[in-house]
Amino acid sequence: MSLSRHAQRKAATHQSLLDAAREMIADKGYNSVEILDITERANVSKATFYKHFANKEECVRELMEQGFDALAEEILGKQGHVSITPEWVHISFSRIFGWAEENRELLLVMVGGGASTQLNAFGRSYMAQIIERTIVTEFVQTAQPPRFPAKVTAQLITGIMIQLLGWWLETDTGYSVDEMAQIVAATLRYGVAPATESWA
Repeated sequence: MSLSRHAQRKAATHQSLLDAAREMIADKGYNSVEILDITERANVSKATFYKHFANKEECVRELMEQGFDALAEEILGKQGHVSITPEWVHISFSRIFGWAEENRELLLVMVGGGASTQLNAFGRSYMAQIIERTIVTEFVQTAQPPRFPAKVTAQLITGIMIQLLGWWLETDTGYSVDEMAQIVAATLRYGVAPATESWA
């Protein structure tokens, strides 16, 4: 069923506010952005903003959700399941770090030193849900027993990624997107034991 013109205009305004928020956060950083900055960029009134969002944090939460969903679809495909191989794991982490680099200011709202507590909690939970769903779906597809419960593995990977992304985005580490992906993939596969030939 097609949307009415009013619903289409409302949806367009909603997306315009989200796009404006993304642009302003990229320009100024989350803490420096006011609702007025967003509405001026979107060319709407503050009253219009409050018809769509209760506050700036709710707006940014939806923006993050959109980004995670798009990233998950890119990694998992439209079918929502893939074959988990070492190559796929490496490529997936490359896409995550690449997305983080492109959306640096937005992601720092979640993982940075000055991150919003609420958005940090939301981001951790949402990321863990996506990872857990991927693990569960794949093991169901292949009938392989997981080494650990999916919920535990999802929390482990999420914890690693949250800490590592925050450090990488806030520090001049010298590591590229691909190098970071290799490090995470190798750590998950081999642990943190001294390097051996198996790391190659």
